[in-house]
Amino acid sequence: MDRDQTEILKLISSFLEKYKVHYMITGAWSTIFYGRPRASHDIDFIVELHKKDLARILEVFKKLPVDFSIQLETIEEAIDKQRMFNVLHLPSALKLDFWILTRDQFDRVRFKRRKKVKILGQFMQMSSAEDTIIQKLRWYEMGKIEKHIVDAAFVYQIQKKNLDKKYLDFWIRKLKLGKYFKKLEKIDLKKHL
Repeated sequence: MDRDQTEILKLISSFLEKYKVHYMITGAWSTIFYGRPRASHDIDFIVELHKKDLARILEVFKKLPVDFSIQLETIEEAIDKQRMFNVLHLPSALKLDFWILTRDQFDRVRFKRRKKVKILGQFMQMSSAEDTIIQKLRWYEMGKIEKHIVDAAFVYQIQKKNLDKKYLDFWIRKLKLGKYFKKLEKIDLKKHL
């Protein structure tokens, strides 16, 4: 794991906690936590931000340290269109992706199920293992990018005994991800170490 990334993850998580921005770590970092260490070019957060909170949120993000670059107008647009905005850590060129919590049913459910976990010596809000698997399968379905299904396979196979199988089965059926889940079960992890 990149030392700069771990320090930035700790800093931004503390920042979000301090200013009471509801968030969840997802993407590569939830895969790293539940599955396997791997390189990542960004850090993904889901954040719950609403138009009514816009003035407060803009003030909050203005308080980021000076070595972070953000275009504040992109936050307003992201909230309005339920998309994402980026923050760039200038010294390392690390990109932080802030995905706005959408009205999508699965998005809402997985956000409510986020876990408070201790990582890198501090508590952070993390996507659950089940939701990491499901979302990785959704991303794989959208773009057929192999890293997503491999990430899902690592989390599934390493966390297998701890998973809520009923929950996992329910969303795999509901989101029609069955064929990808079958593929995930057959992946030989040794080939991807």
